[in-house]
Amino acid sequence: MIDEFPYLAQETSGLPSIVQGLYDRLGPAAGSRTVPLRLILCGSAISVMGDLLSGTKALRGRGALELRIRPFGYRNAREYWEIENPAAAFTHNAVVGGTPGYRELVPDPKVPDDAGQIGNWLVRNVMRPSMPLFDEAWRVVHEDPRIRDVATYSSVLTVVAAGESSPTKIGALLGRPATSLAHQLGMLAAAGFIERRHDLLLERRPVVTVADQLVRMHKLVIEPFLADLEAGRARRVWAESRHTVESKILGPHFEALAADWVGRYAYDEAGLAVGPVGQSVIACREHKTGHEIDVLALGRGCRPRTPGAPIAFIGESKYRDRRPGLAELRRLEHVRDLLIAAGHDASAATFGLFSGTGFTEDLGAEAARSRGRILLVGLDMLYGLI
Repeated sequence: MIDEFPYLAQETSGLPSIVQGLYDRLGPAAGSRTVPLRLILCGSAISVMGDLLSGTKALRGRGALELRIRPFGYRNAREYWEIENPAAAFTHNAVVGGTPGYRELVPDPKVPDDAGQIGNWLVRNVMRPSMPLFDEAWRVVHEDPRIRDVATYSSVLTVVAAGESSPTKIGALLGRPATSLAHQLGMLAAAGFIERRHDLLLERRPVVTVADQLVRMHKLVIEPFLADLEAGRARRVWAESRHTVESKILGPHFEALAADWVGRYAYDEAGLAVGPVGQSVIACREHKTGHEIDVLALGRGCRPRTPGAPIAFIGESKYRDRRPGLAELRRLEHVRDLLIAAGHDASAATFGLFSGTGFTEDLGAEAARSRGRILLVGLDMLYGLI
């Protein structure tokens, strides 16, 4: 077993070719041998490890297993951290993420079950310079040996974390053409720090979002207030960052979990059979703008960006703004009509409303009469607790 292979390969020119020669002499293709060989290459630089077996690389065709260890999903993370309250589990996951090793890096692994106390827990365990997780986001980004232009990569992540999702706008804010950032965006995506989401219906440039929760927290809360945090004013920083946390961390994370629930759990828990799940924007002449569809699912067996693809699910997520009511349902009905007018079969689409604060009584009554055509998904249902 060779651990941290990317760093060794960076220091030793031609190391993959050396390993190839060793494997060809002693591996299965070499015929009979006295000592069976099993070679395991490990590394934390995901972009490098994922490239070892690709294209014309030396080890292409010689791998028997390619295993990527991913962070826990939001449900497994709640169980691993032993958090009972789903609201507290959601807030914790939105900031810390699902990397299991982080539990060993905090002095107090007992996360409070009161969502309102998560901020105090973060102040004690993450937002103090003496805590290992304080600089963890900086370390995991720059541990990849291919990320050498530290300033450019850091600037890209800062802009994306702030909410800019278009490569053109990202480039404009950095004073560079979007084409000049293609390599940086590709590297960050390959390393798992950003995610490029393609429109489910139309051929558009992908929407870029931060995929690593701790990196997003670092860029939005820690870096802008670094001097205050180093001066021991973490509680004040958390209080001042409340709006940023709710709008740029909790809101986008809740939307991501809603899409995850539709794709992974909705069939078993709500009888909702869907195909590809994603997002889209549908034009509307009446409002002279486009309607963003938070969660959209095509029919089973359909391919994204296929003209006239049937629509199985149309959803909207609201974490804290207010309790969704009939107005939000009417908006989804309007979106359905626009999709039908655009040539999609959406007449049988199920409507879904996701909320972290509950729903109005009139919406609940409407959903009860819909015979499953309207799904109201709160945190309990999102976490599989009902």
